[in-house]
Amino acid sequence: MTNKKFWLGILVIVLVFGMMVIGCEDEEYPSQPQLQPQPQPKPGESASNPIDRVENTNLGTMTSTASGWRQLLNSIESTGKYINLDLSACTMTGTSFNPGSTVETGKKYIVSIILPTVATSIEAGTFSDPTFKNFSNLKTINGINIITIGDYSFNRYDYLKSVDFPKATTIGERAFDSTYLENVNFPKVTIIGDSAFSSCSSLKNASFPIVQSIGESAFSSCSNLESISFPASAELGLSDGNYSNPFTYCEKITFTLTGTGSLSTIEKDKALVRNGTILLAYPSASGNVTLNNIKSIDGNAFQGLRDLTGINLPQVTSIGSEAFAYCSNIQDVNFPQATIIGPSAFSYCSRLQSATFPLVTTVGSSAFLASDNLITLNIPNVTKIEQGAFRYTGNTELSITMGSTGPTLGYRMFDDITTSKTVRIKVPSGATGYSPFSSSSVTVSGTNTNVNWANGFRGGGWNGYAFDTGSTFSQGDYYINQNITLIIQQQ
Repeated sequence: MTNKKFWLGILVIVLVFGMMVIGCEDEEYPSQPQLQPQPQPKPGESASNPIDRVENTNLGTMTSTASGWRQLLNSIESTGKYINLDLSACTMTGTSFNPGSTVETGKKYIVSIILPTVATSIEAGTFSDPTFKNFSNLKTINGINIITIGDYSFNRYDYLKSVDFPKATTIGERAFDSTYLENVNFPKVTIIGDSAFSSCSSLKNASFPIVQSIGESAFSSCSNLESISFPASAELGLSDGNYSNPFTYCEKITFTLTGTGSLSTIEKDKALVRNGTILLAYPSASGNVTLNNIKSIDGNAFQGLRDLTGINLPQVTSIGSEAFAYCSNIQDVNFPQATIIGPSAFSYCSRLQSATFPLVTTVGSSAFLASDNLITLNIPNVTKIEQGAFRYTGNTELSITMGSTGPTLGYRMFDDITTSKTVRIKVPSGATGYSPFSSSSVTVSGTNTNVNWANGFRGGGWNGYAFDTGSTFSQGDYYINQNITLIIQQQ
C-alpha cells in the first residue's frame, strides 16, 4: 500500500512538472492563430475566374439600341457573371466590329472575347472615346479574320494583355497606345500606324515578319521592350519625307533584321542605320559614344537618353529634329562637319554648356529650347536662325560667335524668358548686317524697339532688311523681349 502511495505521488509530481514546462513553452512561444482558408470565388463571380459563354446570334447593327448586340449586353449585365465571350459564330450587319464606345452595360463582365468570323475590321475610335471603351476587365481578344484595326481601338486600355490577329495587315494610329500588352501576334501586318504601341510598358518581345511601314513613335516609351524583329526593307518613322526614330525611350531594345534592305544594325544590334551612314535610332546609347562612319542623324535618334554624357560624330553633316532632345547630361558638343541643326535638336539639354558647329549655316526652330545652362555657341558660318531657337533658356549669360554677315532671323528668338538675360554676339572685324553695330561694340536693351538686326534678334525677326512680318500675324516690335540685353562686339 505504501509503495502504491509512493508511486502515485511520483506520478502526480511528474504530471504537475510537465504541465509547468508546457505552460512556460506556451509563454515563450505563444501559439499562432490558425488562418482560415479564404473561400474561392465561384465560377463567374470574379474576373479571375470567368465562365465560358458561347453565342450564336445576329448582332445586327451593333450601335443601334435595338440591335442583337445591345440585347446581348443587357443579358450579360442582368446575369452578372464574368465571362469568356465567344462570338465567332455570330452574324452582324456589315463586317466592321463596333461595340459602341458610349455604352457601359455588360461590358465590365467580359474578360476575353473572340470576335465574329464575319468581322474583317475594328471600327476606329477617338482619343476620348476608344472603340473598346468601358471594357474595363478585358484581358484578351482574338479576331481570326480581322484585317484592319482602326485608330484608337484600344487606346489607354489598362487591362489588355494579349491580342491575336493572325490576318491583320493594318494597325491604326494609337490603336494599342498605353495598354498593358504582354503578348501580340501580328504575322501578316504590313502597316503600323503612328504611336500604335507607344507606352506599352509590359511588352517585352515583338515580331512583325512582313511589316513594310512603322510609323512615328510607334513603340515610344515601351520601356521594357527587349527585342523586336522586322524586315530590313521596312520604312521607319517616315513622314513628309523625313525619318524619325519610332523607338524613343526603349532603352533595353535589341533589333533583329530579316532579309535585305536599306536598314542595318550597329553597336551590337542596339542601333539602326539607314543606307549605311544615316543613324536612325540608338535608344540605349549611354556614356560617351563615338560613331566615326555616321554622316547624318535622323529625327529623335538619341531622344531622351539621360545616361548619354558625350557624343563624337566627326563626319555628321546634318542633325535631325529633336535628335538630342532631353539628353539632360550632355555638357559639351562639337560637330565639325555639320551644316544643319534641325528643329528642337538640342531642346531640353539642361546641362549643355558649350556647343561648336563651325560649318553650320542653318539653326532650326527651338533648336536650343530650354537648354538653360548654355553659355557658349560657336556658329561662325550661320546664315539663318529660325524661330524661337533660344526659348526658355533662362537668365544664363550666353555668348554666340557668328560670321561676317548677319543671318536672317525668325521671330520670338527668346520667347518666354521673363528674367534679365545678357546675350553677347561676337563678330569678326568688318562684319556687316548686324545693325546698329558698326565698329567695336554696341548694346541694345530695355524699351529700345528700333528697326534693326539687334531687335530682330531680341524677338522681332529679321529678313535681312527689316523686321520679319512674313507670318500670318504681327511680328516686329511686338515680340521684342525687353528682358534681353544684347551686346554686339568685335572679336
